Amino acid sequence: MFVLLIALLIGSSVAGFAEAKAPPNIILVFIDDMGWTDLSCFGNTEAKTPNIDRMAEEGIAFEQFYVNSPICSPSRVAISTGQYPQRWRITSYLAHRDNNRERGLTQWLDPKAPMLARSLKKAGYATGHFGKWHMG
Repeated sequence: MFVLLIALLIGSSVAGFAEAKAPPNIILVFIDDMGWTDLSCFGNTEAKTPNIDRMAEEGIAFEQFYVNSPICSPSRVAISTGQYPQRWRITSYLAHRDNNRERGLTQWLDPKAPMLARSLKKAGYATGHFGKWHMG
């Protein structure tokens, strides 16, 4: 699994010199099982991804990055907390609750873990998560 991170800074406008510049928009996309060249903005000539290409062109697309694990749950923990997933005892996918203990894993990400979304919210951003959580 590859987690693709695209953080986008999609223009901000200023109504006048007296007003402060609006903070950039940020879109963080987690995608399971995607290779780094699966999008046309990263060189794929067969797949057409015009909307993602446009966001990458107008914003910032990280071209050199590493995932913390080839498995979705630990990768999500790492990018969401900014910490190694083993710190939170999530080193593999989180299965059924009974099996996690047998495997030495926690049942879910500790609510006390630092979270990127919380930090952004404190900075005045509106945040949301859509789709698969997969951190317990």
